[in-house]
Amino acid sequence: MNTARIPAAASTWQRLVTLVLTDDFRQRRRIVMVLMTAVLYMVCLALLTYGVVFGIFAGQGVIVLGILCALTATVFYALVRSGLNLRFSEPSLAFPQAMVAQTLVATAYAVSGPAHAANLIFLAMVMFFGMFDMRLRNVRILMFYTIGLIGAVMAWKSHVDPLVYPWVLELIYFATATTALPAISSLAVQLTKMRNRLRSQKQELEAALAHIRQVATHDELTKLANRRHMIALLGEHITRHARGGPGFSVALADIDHFKNVNDTYGHRVGDEALVAFAAQARAHLRNTDIIARWGGEEFLLLLPEAPPPGDPNVGIERLRAALAVAEASAQAPHLRIAFSTGITRYIDGEQIDDMIERADRALYAAKAGGRNRTALL
Repeated sequence: MNTARIPAAASTWQRLVTLVLTDDFRQRRRIVMVLMTAVLYMVCLALLTYGVVFGIFAGQGVIVLGILCALTATVFYALVRSGLNLRFSEPSLAFPQAMVAQTLVATAYAVSGPAHAANLIFLAMVMFFGMFDMRLRNVRILMFYTIGLIGAVMAWKSHVDPLVYPWVLELIYFATATTALPAISSLAVQLTKMRNRLRSQKQELEAALAHIRQVATHDELTKLANRRHMIALLGEHITRHARGGPGFSVALADIDHFKNVNDTYGHRVGDEALVAFAAQARAHLRNTDIIARWGGEEFLLLLPEAPPPGDPNVGIERLRAALAVAEASAQAPHLRIAFSTGITRYIDGEQIDDMIERADRALYAAKAGGRNRTALL
């Protein structure tokens, strides 16, 4: 019985967590930050309430501050939970949250009477919370706003309530704030630069890794799959077929008289002809067909079986017709290329090399039969 209740309780808890925090990782992190700020508001209000109970603070100011804190926490939670924050350039809303928080701390400073100096630590805490998600410009704006605001509150309170806020002590507090807050701001600048540098390095590593993968699996000239990658793909298709998947054929295609192209027009035109062949192949082969540069002017095609009346040679003949009219090189506008093909079907249990050797024999048969044609074996 107990084992049946645990999953149900866990499921209920999970649904509750998802309801409050959403199941989006980034949004969940932002909501957690909003709730942590709300907890700080609650701690501050609890201390103020304690002061009201023991007659240290006036109750009216604390009530107003409590209402403002509750409204602030509710509004920012609603913005993030609803997804409206994603419309802003900084979805974390760290900057507006920090600005409002510092305003509330300054308000708490004004209503907390003899214990007002304790609120200075909250100014620093807000700076610490905000500096991880804010831009450098916003960090500086927040610092100057905080110093200016708390300085104005100190000056006002020392004027209207000099017994509780004597200007001599307020001057010391202000000097402390103007020393600590810029130091925190400087730390935020360094952390932001470090974060940007790490993000840049991560992007560079991801780009380098993508390039390495591309180089490892694709031919540099034609951008087709290379020989190593095609062998891996053949292995995957063999495994899939052994598990009941569809069969497939392979075809070796060789550009006819390619040596004459190089000898007559040069290797640069020859390379452009290979690139043109690859581009036409991508455009005219079936969507399921895979082509790789096997070596030199030779290409290997993997042709999965399609439902009847599927024919693996359909895409090949479409490619042959397209090449008959397509320009192979801008430097030789009259040059047209053709190719011969040998197709064979995979036989259950055979090795890849045996299958390709049979396709090679079919290719030679196509060449012996006059080229620019397909032979099956």
